[in-house]
Amino acid sequence: MKNKVIWLILSIFTIYIVFDFVTGRQEEKELQNESSSLDVQSTIVEEEPRESGLSLGDTAYDFELKDMEGNIVKLSDYRGKKVFLNFWASWCPPCRVEMPHLQEFSTEQEDVVVLGVNVTSSESNASNAPQFIEEYGLTFTNLYGTDQLFDLYQVQSLPTSYIIGGDGMVYERIVGPVTKDILETKFSLIK
Repeated sequence: MKNKVIWLILSIFTIYIVFDFVTGRQEEKELQNESSSLDVQSTIVEEEPRESGLSLGDTAYDFELKDMEGNIVKLSDYRGKKVFLNFWASWCPPCRVEMPHLQEFSTEQEDVVVLGVNVTSSESNASNAPQFIEEYGLTFTNLYGTDQLFDLYQVQSLPTSYIIGGDGMVYERIVGPVTKDILETKFSLIK
């Protein structure tokens, strides 16, 4: 009986992943068409030589956001370094599970930057994000996100993350939590 339940859960999970991937690709194409005419109120920076987008090989959309101390941070500030761009919220159970892994990974890696973006509009209280960072002892940079950026980066469920190479190219989109071991493996394969 347990085996049947486990197989049923795995089957449902697999169907969800395939569905999310297929619908994500369709929405990605629609969003790319819309984003070419989208004015994102100065949070999106357009100065990339390659086409900006989220497909593998595209240059990741550049953006400008405030970190938790009020400093302006741009994704392009990290050009030349690999980036793990992670969208999270304090109320999200899978985000809570992966945060210790992200912290450990960020302290052990010299050539990878972990960059967190809080889905600020989903927080019930403005102080939740800084409290979450303090609770988990996060030392990597975390930013206050905007709804326009979440739409542009197709953040539909949390956590959603992107692996970006030192050249600014998108290498992978990950929906769901990751571990330190997974990140080490994935980043060892990119330049």
